[in-house]
Amino acid sequence: MRSSDRLFMEVPIMISGADPTGKPFVEKTRALVLSRRGARIIAKQPLVPQQTLKLRCLKTARDTSVRVVGPIMGESEGCHYGIAFLEPNVNVWGIEFPVLDGTENPAGRLVLECTNCHTQEVSHLDVFELEVFLANQCLIRTCARCDKATLWIQSELRNEPAPAAAAIKAETKPRHSIQERKSPRITLKVKVCLRSAEFGDEVVLSVNVSKGGFRVVSQKDYPLGSTFEAALPYSPKAANIFTPARIVYKEGGIGGVPFAYGFCYIPSPLAPSLTGMQITQTR
Repeated sequence: MRSSDRLFMEVPIMISGADPTGKPFVEKTRALVLSRRGARIIAKQPLVPQQTLKLRCLKTARDTSVRVVGPIMGESEGCHYGIAFLEPNVNVWGIEFPVLDGTENPAGRLVLECTNCHTQEVSHLDVFELEVFLANQCLIRTCARCDKATLWIQSELRNEPAPAAAAIKAETKPRHSIQERKSPRITLKVKVCLRSAEFGDEVVLSVNVSKGGFRVVSQKDYPLGSTFEAALPYSPKAANIFTPARIVYKEGGIGGVPFAYGFCYIPSPLAPSLTGMQITQTR
């Protein structure tokens, strides 16, 4: 049940509390996935469900109380835990997350930063905003804090070179106009990361994007109807926002021909039901 986007971004944190014996502890560690109401963190200190902790984001120096939801997985560095904020009004990360109310249906999601006041926002872009950003690596948009139109760039890439033009350049093919399509589809090559517990991660290029979905080509044979977490656009050097998406169209895969997949974003819980959504496969 998503109330906000999940931002895959490592942030240094400090957690403190008491273990089951009452002995106090303090651990410097990091959050791995951020959201408006919680996070996934890693900790060497054993934590138990319903345990309350104090969390400080070392990036913003903001504190908040959290509840341990439970363990997710273990690794050599420690165990991953899900935590929930007990003070939802405290913006501990210093990043504005839009509330998912079921009406959102962007073509792409990015963490953008105002170059004037350095406010960071999880931004939902339509197909045309996404195309402008990929072409220029920036957008002019209104900043609520500055109360004027300012220049916005991708937050984590301001000190990095822009991606190679070949990876972001739109194809110069005829496009459908807004009048011709209810949801405009733009022919656009941009990196997409498909993530699945069953199939792992794969980075592919989109063929086109539209409001609510995208089309990609892959050598892998995924079952029709499979669900993934998808980040569009994707950069290994940036904070990436993954959102659920389902394969609703599949073709190809014969004689060495790659598979073509059509993905539809899965709306947040308050969105209309997906019942009746057409799923097709073409060979």
